[in-house]
Amino acid sequence: MTRRTPLAPRSGGRSTSPRASLRRLLPLAVAGAALALSACQTQSPIQTDVAYVAADGVPVDLGSVQLRDLVVISGGKDKPGVLSAAVSNTSGDAQRISFSLPQGQPVYAEAPAYSERRLSDASQVQLPGVPVSAGDVVTLSIQSPSAPAVVVVVPVLKASGYYASLAPTNAPTGTATP
Repeated sequence: MTRRTPLAPRSGGRSTSPRASLRRLLPLAVAGAALALSACQTQSPIQTDVAYVAADGVPVDLGSVQLRDLVVISGGKDKPGVLSAAVSNTSGDAQRISFSLPQGQPVYAEAPAYSERRLSDASQVQLPGVPVSAGDVVTLSIQSPSAPAVVVVVPVLKASGYYASLAPTNAPTGTATP
């Protein structure tokens, strides 16, 4: 004779197994995790939304003449320093750019009409004596005929890495006459 066990009492169509409970909670857990992880964006804004200079140097705008990534490469305190920057001239006339340290004689560089080039490609533009060591900053006054003088704080770097080829020579080579 076989014995039959009575069926479990019905619970109104609801299953009481743990597997069914997990099926109901899983979508809620996924939605909660997505909401929690999306909140990370409020604390870390997208970097492309924040303006920044992605270079070692600083930008300078002088009307039709623009300098980008302007740095001074120097061998040490009170030694010559080479100016390095990308220079573009959007005007139809050649522009003479003046660079000077506080209480210093200016040195000059030429920016041909409708051109873009590195500042110290053809010949070095050197400041005679940089008053600070590499790793510090120096104040430069920069001027072109198409714009008033601009005073900027420029980083001073040592001649190493990709700046090794810009090590200052013994004598300043920037044009020193107006």
